[in-house]
Amino acid sequence: DDSERSVVLAVRGLSVSYGKVDALHGMTLEVRRGEIVTVIGPNGAGKTTLLGALIGLLPARGEMVYLGERQDARRSVEKLVRQGMTLVPEKRELFAEMSVADNLLMGAFDRYRAGHRDALETMDQVFDIFPRLMERRAQIAGTLSGGERQMLAMGRALMAKPRLLLLDEP
Repeated sequence: DDSERSVVLAVRGLSVSYGKVDALHGMTLEVRRGEIVTVIGPNGAGKTTLLGALIGLLPARGEMVYLGERQDARRSVEKLVRQGMTLVPEKRELFAEMSVADNLLMGAFDRYRAGHRDALETMDQVFDIFPRLMERRAQIAGTLSGGERQMLAMGRALMAKPRLLLLDEP
């Protein structure tokens, strides 16, 4: 079925510069529904830059089509997140003083704001994937081990029910 394999993200000629230095030049990428696409390369190759440009954190040149909609060079992070694109950054950026459960609920905030009231059900799904988080649900996020923080960052991203999940250094 073509709809099951439809293109979620198409990028052509994506370029990002830091001043006069090109960090990415002419990147082409296509992601279809249900695919796992991996970008590999040495440190400094532009992997993090690519993810930042895709979600709108960095200005970029080139063509990007997400869910059939052409995105302009000044794409809005908020709009892309609302449309189901989610990034788990390398640094995780958890709410260290909040509990695991509250961190997860923050991942569902935009859905809640849009009228969806399924956060607790979604949290149960995350706990099914990461049972360790259920054991730690009342624990303060800043006290988790590195692996548990990674699980929490991924779980928080899943709370948004993303259509496209971008993982930096998973």
